[in-house]
Amino acid sequence: NRHIVVTGGTGALGSEVCSLLLYSGAKVSIPVFREDELDAFENRDHHNLFTAPRINLVDDEQAYDFYQDAVDQQGPLWASIHITGGFGMGKIADTGLKEFRKQLDLNLVTCFNSTKAAVRHMRNNGGHGGRIVNIAARPALEPRQGAGMTAYATAKAGVAAFTVALAEELAGENILVNAIAPSIIDTEANRKSMPDADYSKWPKPDELARQIVMLISPSNTVARGSIVTVYGRS
Repeated sequence: NRHIVVTGGTGALGSEVCSLLLYSGAKVSIPVFREDELDAFENRDHHNLFTAPRINLVDDEQAYDFYQDAVDQQGPLWASIHITGGFGMGKIADTGLKEFRKQLDLNLVTCFNSTKAAVRHMRNNGGHGGRIVNIAARPALEPRQGAGMTAYATAKAGVAAFTVALAEELAGENILVNAIAPSIIDTEANRKSMPDADYSKWPKPDELARQIVMLISPSNTVARGSIVTVYGRS
């Protein structure tokens, strides 16, 4: 019955993570940017689910307020999973500063604000610590894969570096910080945008969800600062 925040919890990957957690008995809290995100969320009426509408995690005060409300509703925070993000293609000549900053905001700033809020509450857990999982991406670890998407690759590389640095910073507090780095995920949206691709090789959302849940499990007592590559066969 541990309490876990999942940002981006209504998306393709997030919904799989939330399903695993809820059906294992966890309490789950999701910040929702748009209320219509809940329309297709199959667990929206689950008794262990707390959601808050119109939360923009780029705004640090909104992030902090959400985490406080979640703890007030669901109890002490054990883990925080940061799936909120965004993707954008664009060669350097076609990428303006506004789009570059947008990728940083969607992927890195939301991760930073959520993590900072989570750590504040984990430090109030009576010494029990906690678990944090971020979402990097293959271009963060293999920058050549980021050709034509430099803003996105840069933002996700920031997430990877942030994860490793913070893991070292928090190691003595039993707050274990890790990330996964997927390749292209097998989602309906990705299939539509790349109709000629061999998506049988792409990792499935439920496969990634199991990896994430493993990292936040209390049985994980040693993995920290890891960027787990989850490429499937791609």
